Amino acid sequence: MDEGKPAQQAHSYELAALPVPTDQLVTGIATQSGSIDGRVNRQDNATPGSKRLEDLPLLQEQVASDCPTATLNVVPDPTTAEENDDAQKSGVHKTVKFNDHVEYFGAQDSYHVSDDEAVHLRRVIASSIVGNTLEWYDFLIYTFLGGVITKLFFPKNNVYAEMIAFYGVFAAGFATRPLGALVFGIISDRYSRKTALMLSIIIMSIPTALVGCLPTYHQAGLAAPLLLVLIRVLQGFAVGGEFTSTMVFLVEHAPAHSRGLHGSWAFASVMVGVIVGSLVAMVFNLALSEQALMSWGWRVPFLLSIVGSGVGVYIRRHLRDPVAEEDDLHHHGGSSRRGPLRRVASGILEVVLLDFMNALGFYLVVIFLPLYMQNFAHLSRGAALSVHTVNMVLYLCLIPLGGWLSDKYGRMRVILVPALLMMPTAYPLWCLFKTGNVFAAWFAQAALVVLMATFTGALPATFVALFPSEYRCTGLSIGHNISMAAFGGTAPMMATGLLQGTKDIASPSALLTISATLTAAGALLLRRWKIR
Repeated sequence: MDEGKPAQQAHSYELAALPVPTDQLVTGIATQSGSIDGRVNRQDNATPGSKRLEDLPLLQEQVASDCPTATLNVVPDPTTAEENDDAQKSGVHKTVKFNDHVEYFGAQDSYHVSDDEAVHLRRVIASSIVGNTLEWYDFLIYTFLGGVITKLFFPKNNVYAEMIAFYGVFAAGFATRPLGALVFGIISDRYSRKTALMLSIIIMSIPTALVGCLPTYHQAGLAAPLLLVLIRVLQGFAVGGEFTSTMVFLVEHAPAHSRGLHGSWAFASVMVGVIVGSLVAMVFNLALSEQALMSWGWRVPFLLSIVGSGVGVYIRRHLRDPVAEEDDLHHHGGSSRRGPLRRVASGILEVVLLDFMNALGFYLVVIFLPLYMQNFAHLSRGAALSVHTVNMVLYLCLIPLGGWLSDKYGRMRVILVPALLMMPTAYPLWCLFKTGNVFAAWFAQAALVVLMATFTGALPATFVALFPSEYRCTGLSIGHNISMAAFGGTAPMMATGLLQGTKDIASPSALLTISATLTAAGALLLRRWKIR
């Protein structure tokens, strides 16, 4: 602080700093006009009121609401370090704003996880992957059997009418996602994350299995697609609560220095479900004759859902809930001056903005392309599913990389850079599908996958950091599922409309360019949330 100026308001801090052992404390003085300069002093026992920075992103002292930013300089005492130069290098320089949210990015090697915590963390990741995989297998197997479903459940008119009807039923599954998000979010925040996760997987499996029992259009007329719509609505309600609860569950359990990596497993498990669904569809297409597939083979993948739900419930029932064991300070630096409800509303808007490229990109690259490659790139059903399955494996492998990069270099950069790259490259890549060449189709989808997967890995930890714990599942679920319902579920229909209206088979790329622009704007706004 400036020595020539008297302190206008001073507060004393005793803080355990991340870059030093937890039994060393740092003491400093903060003023309205100055900074906190502290030196680490060895002390066996922290005072009861001391605040630890092992997990905390912010100094937790209550000061006047108009207190400006202060700078924290933590430098280990040379007497406790082997060399003065090393001590200087291991210090931390932070600029923070009191009572505001700052996510910590600094030295991480002092963080220690006990053996019991490590075992439980592995169980959390495994249960989340298995449960979310089963849930998304149930939700997406419909799309991978799209070539069969369109012929069995919709009247034969023309390719555009069939695709619009097929994706219209797909979009119906998103109509109830915000409602499911609200219901399961309240259950998760007021009761437990685990309860919400177990209920959602049970509710999801029943309607999925019922699809395998439905009569076809030839057998029941218009009743067949109407029943299909009803079942998709129930599925949407269930998946609205599952995915965001999984994101929160993973990030809340994660060590402070690796929330990005651990949170990325939520999206990675979606891709496992995509891969399993794509593999199952590919196997049934290759193993069965056209007649067998159309008569009974298509029903089996839906009926398998019952078995999967039993496995998911069994794995999840022994997990403990993180909310009962941690307070909000693990993720936030105290209450916001804006108030919790106003903060939640702002967080919902930020989630929708960041989610644009995820919503449109995922449902175009992952959901729309398999049927598109068959109808417009003129690939055989087997070739299209094979290309798609290989690229979904690539998608899966790159998502954790994106999460890890966000821990190392910051959330904003890992979200912003792929969005900026998507803007000029979407159209040229989509033009490669015009060639009708299998390798060109694979390369185009693979390039889109690289941009999407890297960006996606950073989203869960970023989303969770926007909300206080008492409203975290509710706020995140509402924001994410509004985005998915408005832009994700309708993306295949919008792409089909562009194809029909422009007659340019590369026209769906316009949706990616627009969504990437909006997501880039959202990434830049993360500075406002003090998320780097």
